Order: sequence, then structure tokens, then C-alpha cells
Amino acid sequence: MQNLPNTMLAVRARGPDDLFVDSETPIPKVRPGYILIKVFSVALNPSDYKRLGVFNESVSHTMGCDAAGRVVVCGGDIGQSYKPGDRVAGLCYGMKPQDPSCGAFGEYALLKGSLTMRVPDHVSDAEAATIPVGVNFAGQALYHTLRLPLPLPRLGLGLSTKPPSVLIYGGATATGMTALQFARLSGCHVISTCSPRNFQLVKALGAHSVFDYHDADACGPAIRAATNNNLLYALDCVAAGESLRICAEALTSRSGVATYTASLPVGDRFPRKDVRYGWTSGYTSFGEPTHLAASDAKLRTGVGAAADSDSDFAAWFWKLAVDLLQHDRLRLGPLVHLRQGGLAGVQEGLAELKGGNVSAGKLVYTF
Repeated sequence: MQNLPNTMLAVRARGPDDLFVDSETPIPKVRPGYILIKVFSVALNPSDYKRLGVFNESVSHTMGCDAAGRVVVCGGDIGQSYKPGDRVAGLCYGMKPQDPSCGAFGEYALLKGSLTMRVPDHVSDAEAATIPVGVNFAGQALYHTLRLPLPLPRLGLGLSTKPPSVLIYGGATATGMTALQFARLSGCHVISTCSPRNFQLVKALGAHSVFDYHDADACGPAIRAATNNNLLYALDCVAAGESLRICAEALTSRSGVATYTASLPVGDRFPRKDVRYGWTSGYTSFGEPTHLAASDAKLRTGVGAAADSDSDFAAWFWKLAVDLLQHDRLRLGPLVHLRQGGLAGVQEGLAELKGGNVSAGKLVYTF
């Protein structure tokens, strides 16, 4: 780590809902399987303020999950995958228990090599910051949990003779906007929900049909009718309010054949016990202990994988995703809501996000 400073500017958590910008944060130490990057851009996610709300460690931790920048140092076991100077985007485990340095919101960030990708030249720094969380979660939810066809038609592994239908509830959320694109690339018939003001955007990103979730009594039955009572898969990117009910009523009435997964824990709140249901956690992609109970990350019936299987799948899927990105198959521009202020602006951005004032994209800060 020669020619690097000893400390950096970073956004840190020091208690529940208590964050600050610390100019004396130690530079993360490189470890085997990881790379250190000089951060150029970061993006905010709901998981950031939700983790902050329950943070209760004895020392301050760096926050954030989405980071993009240039490689500075490669740890052992990286091999020829990356080299200093490479432009990359990768996933951080912000506020990881007992690991104060594993966060994105700093001048430097530590990325796990298997959850990192080279950024193509046609992707801007701001766009690059929107990649990690969305790609990782969409891959785990759509393909590892729901077991939808992979977007690999040229290898004969993608399109089926009768593509399945999938509901992406919350198509105008940041995760929904990414999931829509992958599902469409898989050849699925994609149904989504959002506010009418975002219908055009959601259709442009891959939805064949879109329904207004505001009328909770009509939305689910309308989707079931539109899919001829054959909808077998639902990904709920909201997992709050009426979303569980609407998804339950949209899925086929046939017992024991449908699967629902959410972006948040649903416990026993899902209305139908004849549907395999649960939630998908992106944190298990690290293949390490998480702040979440392992059983909470699985579907009620056991569909869904243990952490080691999640990490193996994630490493494979990230390679697939970078191939799609290099061939310009994923649209990132619509996700970017660029904000000023660099790291110092993150606190205001998190408050904006927590207040429900951000839709159809992610808040992105470049510096």
C-alpha cells in the first residue's frame, strides 16, 4: 500500500440513525480475494438507511454498498482477474458486523473480487455506481431463487418454447428497474406494477404490461385475468403495504405451484400458504456470516440456497452480467439521479431516500 495515505474521508455510522463524515477513517487493509479501489462514484440504497437504523456496534463502521472506481491494490488470490488502473464497479457489505472498514462511502473501498466487474468504456462513472446492488439482487432473486431461465439464448440455455410469465412488483424501484431488464433478456413475459406516471419508463425497460398498484382491490385480480390464471412467479421489490396481497391475488389460484420472493423479510405475512414464499437477501452473496438469520434468507419451503451456494452462484452470475453489459444489453442511464456534494452530500441523500422522495432510480454521488 505504498504511496497511499493512512486515512481517508468516509461516511461512518456510530449508532442507530447516527452517521457522520470522518476525515480520519483508516484506509481498508487489502485481504486475499479482495481489491482496493479509489472510489469515483457511489449510489444509495434503502438498505443503507435501514441498516443504519439498527446499527449497534461498539466502534464506527463505514456505510454503503454501491461503489465504482479504479483498482489501486489487488490482494492475494485475485490472480490475473484485475490489475491496478482497471475501472471497476463492485459490491460492499456496508456496516458489516465486526468489520468497520467494509463500506462503499469512502475515498477508498474494499471490493470482493468475485462481486466486482470491469466497467466498459461506454458506461459513465455515475452509471457504474448503480450496477452492484441491482445486478447482484436481480440475479439471486430471479435465477437462484425463482429459477427462471437464464439470459443465455446463444448457449441454448435461455428462451424456452413457452416463456414463463413473471410479475416484478415495484418496477419503478431501482431493483425493479434492473430486474425488469434481466427478465426480459431471459425471454420471460414480464408483468409489472408502478404508478401511472412511470408506466412508459417501466415498459421501455422490459415490461410487456403494467398495472397501477394504487387500486389494491383490483390490481391482483386484473393481473391474474391478464395471465389466464397461469402466473407462477412473483418478485416483490417493495414488500410493504398491499404488495404481498396483490402478489398473492395475481399468482395462479392453483395450489402448490407458484413461488413468491421479496426484497425484505416477510415472515408469515404472506396471505397464501399454498404458495412457496420467502425473501432473497443480497448479503448472502458474500458467502460469509451476515447480520441476518440464515433461516430468514430462505423460502418457507426450503427453496433458496445456503450462503455458500449463494456466493458460488453470485460469482458466476456477475461474469454473465458483465458480458451483457459489455454488449450494451443493460440500460443504466435511467437509474441515475445525480446529486451534488460528494461524500458530504450522502447524509442529505439518505434522508431524502428514507422520506420516500426518490423513485424510478438511484441517488448517485461522484467525486
